[in-house]
Amino acid sequence: MLHFSQRNQLLTDKIVHANSDMMYAGVVVGNNTGEVWVDDNANPGFCMVWSEYLEGFHFMGSRCSHVNGLELKAFIESIIIPFLKSKGINSFEFSCDHKAWMPIICEMLSPREVNKSKQYVYKLAAKSRINTELALPAGYEVLEISGGFSSGVSVAIQNYEVIFSEIEKAWGSAAKFLERGKGFVAVQDNVICGFASTHFLYDNTYSFGTETYGPHKRKGLSSFLSMKLADEVTSKGANVRWDCMESNVASQKTAKKVGLVFSYEYEIGCFCFE
Repeated sequence: MLHFSQRNQLLTDKIVHANSDMMYAGVVVGNNTGEVWVDDNANPGFCMVWSEYLEGFHFMGSRCSHVNGLELKAFIESIIIPFLKSKGINSFEFSCDHKAWMPIICEMLSPREVNKSKQYVYKLAAKSRINTELALPAGYEVLEISGGFSSGVSVAIQNYEVIFSEIEKAWGSAAKFLERGKGFVAVQDNVICGFASTHFLYDNTYSFGTETYGPHKRKGLSSFLSMKLADEVTSKGANVRWDCMESNVASQKTAKKVGLVFSYEYEIGCFCFE
């Protein structure tokens, strides 16, 4: 049976390795919001990591073959599904540190039918640079997300709370984001029209997302904001990661416009419950 664990550097040193998903590693180390359950608190070798922002789980570690399938299934049914229901979520979504784990986990979950989909990861190629030639569409102003911005003092933004609800879900607090993260918003007539912000941080790598609202879509805002954010963090020596669904062609195009290249793909498993 898995046990709840504190999230800190000590756990990270024992459970995170080269094949681990950096977004969930950011949860394990305590940068980003979530929970962790481990097989052994004294010497963890396998764990389930919950990301509050992604609303999904990641199986992490090195000892999947040692896990008792019946115990894991019972844990998911008795602890995790009620945990998800308490959050208004009716599906169990997961990924794994190693490709070979996916069929093992699916077999453990039998007879539940697990549906699978693919995620694509884009990164900046070695010795490459972000494409900084993208232009800001006319009629918009770009602002950095800052402490004054969050208080609504420095600029009279009418809907600044929309971006901070996003930030707090990923980081837990605006203060932590302002200390460790980065982001920009596009504004028109004192209203936020879109944003790009870092959602996860682990080992000097940022994973970030972007969104454009309503009538401001398909004008190039997402590409420009993503370019500005990627250029900002890479110019200071950090790495960037762009994660999107195989079906999200628009997101893939944006990643390429920014100057990122396809790195690898991985599977997401999911089953629904009532």
